[in-house]
Amino acid sequence: MENPVDFVSLTCHKCDIASFLRHQDLSDYFTMPDGPSYENLVRYFWVRAEIFDKYAAQAEVDQMVLVDPSLEGKTREELGLKEFTKTEIHSNIMGIPITIIEEVIARACIKEAEGSFQGDMKKTSSWKPIVIQTLFKGKEKGKYVNMEKEHKVLQKLT
Repeated sequence: MENPVDFVSLTCHKCDIASFLRHQDLSDYFTMPDGPSYENLVRYFWVRAEIFDKYAAQAEVDQMVLVDPSLEGKTREELGLKEFTKTEIHSNIMGIPITIIEEVIARACIKEAEGSFQGDMKKTSSWKPIVIQTLFKGKEKGKYVNMEKEHKVLQKLT
């Protein structure tokens, strides 16, 4: 709500990223904030939000073993912990615990809950030269300053 994306202004400044978003079928995502929302509830939720992924689940087990070494080698269920099945966002509003999973976000965005993300491009990736040429004008270091204006804006949006 505080930082809407002004596509008209971006286009006037020769930064037309709307076509990228249309190609990815993400245009509707940017009109969602125009509808009714409960700003305070959203703000309170995100201030307390934590990502519970496989690393957080393992850290939870490691913490219990650190406190009581006799628990070494036991499963999450044996430790009295909920089984880890998928990444979740945990938070609370007024003391009420809330969990959001990928499918809920996908449903809200009217998208399929599928796809993958690879955070670190391996040195041997066949895509590396193409990404470097496309995003960083062929400069191997891959610095933000070398990015095209459209790619800088897209990075800030994501």
